[in-house]
Amino acid sequence: MGDNQPLNPFQPDFGNAPPLLAGRDELIRSAMSALAQGPRVKAFTSLMLGPRGVGKTAALNAISEEAAAAGWRVIAADALLNPPDGETVPEQIIEFCHEHLEDITPPKAARTTGVQVPIVGGVQFERYTPRPRTFRWLLSDLERSAVAQGAAGVLITVDELHNLEPAEASRLASAFQRLIKKEHKQIGFIGVGLPSVEHLLLPNKGFTFFQRCHREPVRHVSIHDAEEAIRWPLRAHGVEIASTELRRAASATLGYGYAIQSVGHHIWELAAVPAGRITSEIVTQAIQRMEEDIGTHVTTPIWSRLSDGQKRFLMAMAANGEPARLADIARRSTTGVVTYKNRLLEEGVLTETSDGQLMFSNAAVRSRALAEIDLQAAAHDEAMRREAERSAVEASGYVERRRARCNEWMPRAGQHCVLPAGHRGPHRSRR
Repeated sequence: MGDNQPLNPFQPDFGNAPPLLAGRDELIRSAMSALAQGPRVKAFTSLMLGPRGVGKTAALNAISEEAAAAGWRVIAADALLNPPDGETVPEQIIEFCHEHLEDITPPKAARTTGVQVPIVGGVQFERYTPRPRTFRWLLSDLERSAVAQGAAGVLITVDELHNLEPAEASRLASAFQRLIKKEHKQIGFIGVGLPSVEHLLLPNKGFTFFQRCHREPVRHVSIHDAEEAIRWPLRAHGVEIASTELRRAASATLGYGYAIQSVGHHIWELAAVPAGRITSEIVTQAIQRMEEDIGTHVTTPIWSRLSDGQKRFLMAMAANGEPARLADIARRSTTGVVTYKNRLLEEGVLTETSDGQLMFSNAAVRSRALAEIDLQAAAHDEAMRREAERSAVEASGYVERRRARCNEWMPRAGQHCVLPAGHRGPHRSRR
């Protein structure tokens, strides 16, 4: 890449901010409206749930930026599976609380500790030892200090909420329930995660706070919004794409956030933007590479987590065609289809239309299910072929054994022995 070649603005990586966050204006407005109304509004504490790669983190980051601009002290924590420093989510929040408090009231340059204060005027002064700052007390102190300074309040966000350990979730729920729901502190909360938190985390006892949070589903954007998300970064660099090719590229993404960034990334690279021209062949190749990206980074990890029953459900649905009704899938699948459907919806593998029909959340999942059908069919055909060959060999051996005769010449009879080869006893000219 030359020194003057601009960087590719499309970043198909989880959590990266897209060059244009299309289709999320209403989501951001709704979140900001809830924060403005205060803790007595249910949406003041929300869970934003959606499938992997749909754009949840990008939307959360945009809300955080809007909130900071509106005067909120924002604390952003991540519930990583294996945090590099081992910090739990409550520990991350505690650290951020200290940073905000020091920003509000900077610590003095020097402190004197361990000083014995003598009796002055007959009064004994004892050295003050501050009480340990508990998690809840620290949050309350930050909210009080922030509001006193003129801030709108404190907004706490937790990304990858589905990775929370029960002990972490319990500590958060206990503090938030007391401070926000009972004391009505200006502490907003937004948790972001996969829909699976509904049955993996929230049913646990003691998580009343999370159970009462407002649900804000993060769905695929419209094809029109997908078009804008692809067109705008290209146009910003003086490159136009034909409307027919733009619609083809956007339609291939199904409005899926990761797919939009992937197809845009490959269009940019293949066309050598801004020097090149976006042709139909380039769009075709970009779509193919996008599907490969999704297969590698989205579909394969998802498929590996599914149970055999869930895979059979998806294969039956793929064979049936979309949109699919549950009754049609049940005729091709095994028992437990209702459970499989609900879990797959929660995992974000499927989406449900307004009339109750099912759709794959992205084309790569459908392709994987169809490929699995072909693999199983091929394996079945191969097994049948080998069985046929084995049976044929056995039958051939039997016939040969039947046909093999002794054929020893008998001078007195003037004939050959007609008994099977290797027989016992005298030769015979007749059986």
